[in-house]
Amino acid sequence: MHTPPPGSYQALYEAALPADWPQPEQLGFGRLLGPYLVHAQHGDDSGWHAPSVSARSALPVPVASGGLQYGFSVFEGLKAYRDPQGNIHLFRPRDHARRLQQSARRLVMPEPPEELFMTLCQLAVQVHARYVPPHGRGALYLRPTLYAEEDALGFRPATRHRLAVAVTPCSDPAPKTVRLWAELELTRAAPGGLGAAKTGGNYAAGLAGLQRAKERGYDDVVWLDALTHRQLGEAGTMNIFVQIGDEVLTPPLDGTILAGITRDSVLRLLAASGVRVSEHNLSLDELMHAQMAGQLGTAFGVGTAARTVTIAEIGDGSRSILFSDTGLAARVYEGLKQVQEGSTHALREWRAAVPTPQA
Repeated sequence: MHTPPPGSYQALYEAALPADWPQPEQLGFGRLLGPYLVHAQHGDDSGWHAPSVSARSALPVPVASGGLQYGFSVFEGLKAYRDPQGNIHLFRPRDHARRLQQSARRLVMPEPPEELFMTLCQLAVQVHARYVPPHGRGALYLRPTLYAEEDALGFRPATRHRLAVAVTPCSDPAPKTVRLWAELELTRAAPGGLGAAKTGGNYAAGLAGLQRAKERGYDDVVWLDALTHRQLGEAGTMNIFVQIGDEVLTPPLDGTILAGITRDSVLRLLAASGVRVSEHNLSLDELMHAQMAGQLGTAFGVGTAARTVTIAEIGDGSRSILFSDTGLAARVYEGLKQVQEGSTHALREWRAAVPTPQA
């Protein structure tokens, strides 16, 4: 990272916490935002500009911009943690940088250089260092967002964009268990669409399904394939894993689901621990057959915000698929937590230190 010149941002480093700041366990997720945005502008004629720091209120998005009018925006979600010694690191930031580039490419937006992404994220953490909870008690969630910002109407690639990083301190996610509604009518993504891009349109397309799930007494929705409505895709904002017999399966990356960084982490952690794991299409019928044969084990969802969530049931109104808690989800949760927080020397390459700013 390139540290800003002395005096340029020094007054902002380690912004003070408000006097009434809650304990880490009361932070929740996404409720309290850091006071600053770290950002860089891009123009077709000038390329990427140098990073800047602004108060959140000083960086409005024009109403007529392509980001608001046409959905020209992509984003990432990653976390910064404190290790047992109190040092701060980002978890797999370069993987997030590369995924943001892929999303930007799909929406015909400028691809932020990996080093610019790293600089902005590290600077956002430095500015909000006091907002990072103590080791084991939470994290600082970063939301790098690339959006079209020129104040003009017209459906075309934009000529001016901005990459901005907002932050929110959050509690360590508590293990929880959910019931999922298999959505048989609505579709979130189809082959050739935007399912693999991390863009706001994907989340907007999923809100009605979430509401339908809650109306039926379920906690979240699991999306099925657009053609047959039989194959499992994503669960709300999480990738899915299912244990059948002595193997753990997760739907393949077919362009309709997000290539989750947590998904990839779990795949690698399971394989390293000796668990048979593979990418495999999973249908509701296959899960029912496994249940009747007594082979259906644990199911769980994974994502940056929740880490892991145990799935107790998937229902579609005519049948109910019940999973057995074999303890696997809890083991994955704890193993991932240790790697993310730096409590183990394993997979140190996934953790990128945030340098202490120099005066």
